[in-house]
Amino acid sequence: MNTHKSTTYDLIMESESEDKSRSMLETLIYALFILSAIVSIWQFVVQPVVVPSHTAGFASTQTTTAAACNI
Repeated sequence: MNTHKSTTYDLIMESESEDKSRSMLETLIYALFILSAIVSIWQFVVQPVVVPSHTAGFASTQTTTAAACNI
C-alpha cells in the first residue's frame, strides 16, 4: 500500500522535467519544418525557367500555311 502523498511542488518538478524533453523534441521538429521550407524555396530559386522561343513562330507558320491553301 502506497501512503506517499505528492505535494504540488513534487508534481510541478516532475512535469518540468518532462517538459524539457518535450520542448527539445518540439524545437527539433520546428527546426526541421523551417529547414524543409528553406530547401523548397531554394529549389524554385535555382531551377531554370525554360521558355520555348519557337512558340510565336509556330503560330505565324500555321497561319501562312492555312492562307496558302487553295479551296
